[in-house]
Amino acid sequence: MDYTWAASTEREVRSGNDRIEVLEYSAEPLEKPLAGFHQTFQRPPRWRQLAVHSSGQGVATLETGALQYLRGGMEVQAVNATGGSGLGGLLRGAVTAASSGEGLFKTALRGAGTAYTEPTRLHLLLGELRGESLIVDDGAFVACVGQIQVGRHVNRGLAQMLGSGEGRVQPKLSGQGVFALQSPVPPGEFQVLELRDETLKVDGNLVVAYTDGLQFSVERSSRGLLGSAKTGEGFVQAFRGTGRVWLAPTLPLHA
Repeated sequence: MDYTWAASTEREVRSGNDRIEVLEYSAEPLEKPLAGFHQTFQRPPRWRQLAVHSSGQGVATLETGALQYLRGGMEVQAVNATGGSGLGGLLRGAVTAASSGEGLFKTALRGAGTAYTEPTRLHLLLGELRGESLIVDDGAFVACVGQIQVGRHVNRGLAQMLGSGEGRVQPKLSGQGVFALQSPVPPGEFQVLELRDETLKVDGNLVVAYTDGLQFSVERSSRGLLGSAKTGEGFVQAFRGTGRVWLAPTLPLHA
């Protein structure tokens, strides 16, 4: 059966005159159903795309390779965000070591206009920064707009425990504006946990982002879990202090 792809706005987030919009494309059959006959068919999975609207007062930043086309007076520039990763799969886990000397190149769009990203079948999470910083999992960052700087955070959690000099490099978003992350988990299944001078321990690679006001560490688990570590030991991720954690408890169901 042939289909046409119909676009609709799934949701959006705004900060001042800047905003990010999620466009969702669903397949609609080209042929009308035959009268008097029951027809069953399976629609193809939906696709999603970001529309990043910039007022020109700040900068729109996209992951390298994410840009499909743009409208308006935007100038495209490749920038080095002082390190980072952006390599590897989403939610790979806090135990993956990466060289802290790598560069992190992003696409910066300066000026007023709208940038559209390549369609993806992953889900797109939207959020807002209000003068804070967010540590993002490898491969999760897609775009941001406003007064947001994209840098890097060297997470030495497991490396410090094992006495290694290397750490896992992750994107770090700092400032004020709106951002978009990608995930195999729908937004409605995420839990944004507000920690207030407390401790959260996570058994598994379920955290996509957390505010840098939290103290992060990797600790040994007596249960010997977190098998993705492949080190012969079990570990849990621990977050202490006050801040927010984006947690995807249903991630194993989407594997």
